[in-house]
Amino acid sequence: MSEDLQRVVDALARQLGRAVAVDDVHFRLLAYSAQAGPIDDMRARVILDREAPPEAVAWLRRFRLPRADGPVRLPAAAEFDLLPRVAIPIRFQGVQFGYLWLIDAGEPVNDAGLALAGAAADEAAEVLFRERALGELHDARVGEFLRDLLSEDHAARVLAADGLVESDLFAARGEVVAVVVAPLPAASQEVGNGDRLALGAALRAAAAAAPVRESMILIRPAHGLLVVTQRAMERIPRLADDLCESAARRLGRASRWRAVVAGVGRPVARLADTATSYRQALDAIRVADVIPRFRPVARHDALGIYSLLAAQPREQLRGMGAEQAIAALVGADPELLLTAETFLDRAGDTRAVAERLGVHRATVYYRLRRIEELTGFNLSDGERRLVLHLGIKAARLLGDG
Repeated sequence: MSEDLQRVVDALARQLGRAVAVDDVHFRLLAYSAQAGPIDDMRARVILDREAPPEAVAWLRRFRLPRADGPVRLPAAAEFDLLPRVAIPIRFQGVQFGYLWLIDAGEPVNDAGLALAGAAADEAAEVLFRERALGELHDARVGEFLRDLLSEDHAARVLAADGLVESDLFAARGEVVAVVVAPLPAASQEVGNGDRLALGAALRAAAAAAPVRESMILIRPAHGLLVVTQRAMERIPRLADDLCESAARRLGRASRWRAVVAGVGRPVARLADTATSYRQALDAIRVADVIPRFRPVARHDALGIYSLLAAQPREQLRGMGAEQAIAALVGADPELLLTAETFLDRAGDTRAVAERLGVHRATVYYRLRRIEELTGFNLSDGERRLVLHLGIKAARLLGDG
């Protein structure tokens, strides 16, 4: 958060000799003072996690703080290791921006202290209003450039890349990576307004972790996008993982989503080529949608053959030349399809296949004979093995296997 908000918090803490903090409307920490007077375990936990735990948030909502028109005194809550507090709504022109908190342990905050805190809350509201306005303007400008950066028009992509750098919105420092985060099923359902807000909050938190002007975000109908320099990815190895976890936590466990996943494209050398990394990130999510072992973070460079297959149109995946063979295996016994795939994955090592499937090698030999009989594929023929192998992987990607 800005130096202006931190200045407001620190000044009030010095005046009152008490710990002061500011949260947003979702009880996520925006700023906090150095220790002044007692603090409790909950304050320490929130400082570490940047937000209150769900059970504490549920407790806070009982007090209907958004409806308060002045300071609200909250009692101690032993179950949350929480000392008494005073909550002061932070509003500007009728818009709620969050809450200013005072630890109220020991001698209660008197009227003079509450007056000082109210004035600080008003000042904080002006700061947050100004920053929101500037942030929305910044996001709008970045969003316009980013949409062009992802277009099919090469000239538009080059102009967008130049515009981002010349406007000092993004620093062209080496390679660039696209990270997409989406709730599944991503392809068949758009996210609602509340979910878009949750994705936006997760993306902003991830972008804030990167160095200044080395990250950009965009909310699309079914997913969120983070564009970041490869240098930032290397400095923050868990950036994609943290983004995915944050999005999953904010989106909650809504029954309409099976999972929340992130797809990471490969680094591209030029900002103008960001669309390539973006498509790869979308392909990675497509794979993770049907093959759970690639969740929660699917990196394009770790997809193996699926990285090639995912880039193909569905009609081409259905034309791999092994559709009838796969249908015959599935119809006879799904274990035969798994055996064929495992055999091909392990380059024909029957011992490894038996260990992987937990069966005797004699069973593997029997199944291989049945596979050849049902498919008409000679598994000693390298070209036929390749056709069957690609066909099975394509079927998995299509959800047919």
